[in-house]
Amino acid sequence: MQQRVKRQDLRPGMYVVSYGQGSFDDPVVKVEKPILTPADVARLVPGDVEDAVVDTQVRISLLGQERPAGVPITTGLADELPIAKRLYSEALDHVKSFVEEVRRGTDIDVRKAEPLVQNFIESVFRNESAAVTLFKLRGFDEYTYTHSINVSLLAVLLGKHLGLDKAVLLNLGLAGMYHDVGKARIPEAILNKPGKLTEAEFNVMKTHPLEGYRLLAGKKDLDPEILRAVVEHHERHDGSGYPRGLRGEAISLFSRIIGIVDVYDALTSRRVYKEPMAPSKALSMMYQWRDRDFPPQAVENFIRCVGVFPLGSFVRLSNGEYGIVASSNPLAATRPEVKVVLDAKMRPQVPRVADLEALAGTPEALDIVAVLNPADYKIDLERFLMA
Repeated sequence: MQQRVKRQDLRPGMYVVSYGQGSFDDPVVKVEKPILTPADVARLVPGDVEDAVVDTQVRISLLGQERPAGVPITTGLADELPIAKRLYSEALDHVKSFVEEVRRGTDIDVRKAEPLVQNFIESVFRNESAAVTLFKLRGFDEYTYTHSINVSLLAVLLGKHLGLDKAVLLNLGLAGMYHDVGKARIPEAILNKPGKLTEAEFNVMKTHPLEGYRLLAGKKDLDPEILRAVVEHHERHDGSGYPRGLRGEAISLFSRIIGIVDVYDALTSRRVYKEPMAPSKALSMMYQWRDRDFPPQAVENFIRCVGVFPLGSFVRLSNGEYGIVASSNPLAATRPEVKVVLDAKMRPQVPRVADLEALAGTPEALDIVAVLNPADYKIDLERFLMA
């Protein structure tokens, strides 16, 4: 789908098709190039141009490749959310069983997770909003298990946005599911310590990527990229990570994807030693770490994937009302669609959808002024989402 955008609104990740009005004085100039950095705007579109045409069906990957946006939504959120919840519960049972088997030293079958991840993939392709929203509806008391599932889901979601095919997404999802399997070999006193780890304890914690690799290395038919992600997901772009201090392109694509979503889920989850961080704040922090911890454009691509205000975020609007982010707008990331469910006194009201971009510049214009933790307000988001 082609859309005309003001020049000042052009951003990295957009694909510029052309500019010009098609007149004698202002002929159409074909561009057909991606914007990979802010400097590309000046290079591709002259400063005296008022607007340009972009193709919203093309997204830019971590590697700077142009890829199609993917399969459109085929089921509604209300229909897909119960399916996604069931899949999540099945995955939770599997991860608990798997971790206990590792702790007991029982022989493990890593391929048992394949049907689970395959179902995740199909759910994401039917309606990715359900998968993203699900993170906001889960409890925070089982981080050891839910983290692996969240990373698997987020990795599949990001991989889909990068244009990876389903066969590759299956291995990527498995890599996410098992990226922290080595933590089953870490003493629980360290894993669940409420305070800051000592240097010695942190050194023990840092052994989990290699422990995970040792657990999985002998398994038949396990794709080598899965093993690389298990051992490399704490490597960092500038070489400051562990266990081997790899840098740049030496870190595999799977490892880079898992590394990003692993940090995001850790920041936005409640742990024994910290409260969950609002998704928008977590993304802001990760943006500050770009080009240091993460490859160029990696964080920007992830933000375009989940949105500045990720789907399912509980927000307060500038008129005092409260709502849930219902869909993202890649061309106006700070102005998504919000399902408004509570009035300014937090009383339920007839839900309505407010398109913040469509309202911009009108007397009814609204902005998001705060992202809130629904648990602090005892808000059942699922009830409102299904309404």
